[in-house]
Amino acid sequence: MTNWGIMGLGQIARDFAAQLNRTQPVYGVASRDPAKAAQFAKDFQVVHHYASYQEMLADPQIDCVYIATVNSQHLKDIKLCLDAGKHVLCEKAIWRNYEETKAVYELAASKHLLLTEAMTIYHMPLYRKLRDLIAAGRIGNVKMIQAQLGGVTAPDPHSRFFAKALGGGAMLDIGTYDLSFIRFFSRHFGQPVSVMHKYPTGVDEMWSIALKTDDGVLANANMAFRAYLPQHAFISGDGGYIDVPNFLRAEQATITAPDGTTETITAGSTALAMAYEIADFEQALATPTAGQAFAQETLDVVRLMDQLMTQAGV
Repeated sequence: MTNWGIMGLGQIARDFAAQLNRTQPVYGVASRDPAKAAQFAKDFQVVHHYASYQEMLADPQIDCVYIATVNSQHLKDIKLCLDAGKHVLCEKAIWRNYEETKAVYELAASKHLLLTEAMTIYHMPLYRKLRDLIAAGRIGNVKMIQAQLGGVTAPDPHSRFFAKALGGGAMLDIGTYDLSFIRFFSRHFGQPVSVMHKYPTGVDEMWSIALKTDDGVLANANMAFRAYLPQHAFISGDGGYIDVPNFLRAEQATITAPDGTTETITAGSTALAMAYEIADFEQALATPTAGQAFAQETLDVVRLMDQLMTQAGV
């Protein structure tokens, strides 16, 4: 059994703990607020809770750490865990700077530790099934990929969504899903073209991005913090297209042929998205060659985000 520790005890960490509890107890949790750690431990029957991150990381029984802190703390927390000899599963977006992200992956490799971004898209059974169907020529040659996601987030300038100091903005919170979906079904990104609108706090509020991948696929991503967009993605080929609603944690998609006939493809469960992340992570721990399974996808997405945000001045 793998002993998990959790850093950052917000709602996403509660979801993670609930999924982990399906198969094993959470071994340890830590927060800058010891009372919060104690309450979290009580809520999820956690074996140990600690008064600080350093205290948790000093426990030799902790094998790996799930980082669910705010975006602006990810790099610092990743380094803290790796230096303590712990494997790391870090919430998306793992980081915005490409060179710094590449460096922590290299640090993990030098210590023979696993570092993975908690990107649900890379772990949903449906997407692996769809990728196999695409490879088998089910929709012919892939020509275009589209992904969009948006909602009206409460305009609190002090929230993690709109505060620059907390790593806020649409790109890091929801845009990374769009780009990860595109990357999962294509190859390396080419030169992007984009337009972006800033929120008054200086973070990015919405984007429209167009790019061409190395394999000649045209892709488009739209994301917004203050506009409703249906959570939808499409993969279009010269022999049909795939329609994926609710693409963040999809369990169902529809393939439409040129003659209009359709077939519904199902695999996995939306409710178990984080359980798939955990299972894949633990399998990678046992299979060294699988340890970098999604490192290139993550690095490609971070490189593109870094390029876009630097160009846009956010």
